[in-house]
Amino acid sequence: MVPAIHLRDLSFAWPGQPAACLTLSALDVDQGEQVFIQGDSGAGKSTLLNLIGGVLLPREGRIQILGQALDALSAPARDRFRVDHIGFIFQQFNLLPYLSALDNVLLPCRFSATRARRAGPRPVEAAHRLLEALEVDAGDAARPASTLSVGQQQRVAAARAL
Repeated sequence: MVPAIHLRDLSFAWPGQPAACLTLSALDVDQGEQVFIQGDSGAGKSTLLNLIGGVLLPREGRIQILGQALDALSAPARDRFRVDHIGFIFQQFNLLPYLSALDNVLLPCRFSATRARRAGPRPVEAAHRLLEALEVDAGDAARPASTLSVGQQQRVAAARAL
């Protein structure tokens, strides 16, 4: 079985910076495997996740997600691949403040037929089940994201990623 994440000889530097801020010789994560990433602030954890998600491209090295080489994809194709296969919980959550919690969770299904198929024949019900499992009740699910507490917003972002 192909690894979910396959990284080799990775090096990343921000534009204008001569030295790499992140280097990684090898990392393989199998499908279903869980990995915990820990490090000091500024160590490159978010940069690594943005590389794995195709938001950033490395200066050197190879990134394959589910067997797909990310550098072989155009920026729009990487965006499509990300929405189809990767769920992100951003540090700032990136919820659309004017949409309800429920509509924020359903957003990936609107951008990706793959995500919509995975949600099943009733995506609204699937979204409600996710929110309920994360302790966001039906009343809060109907409220605009901007009116939720930070903890509730974090749970909505987790439901959207799932």
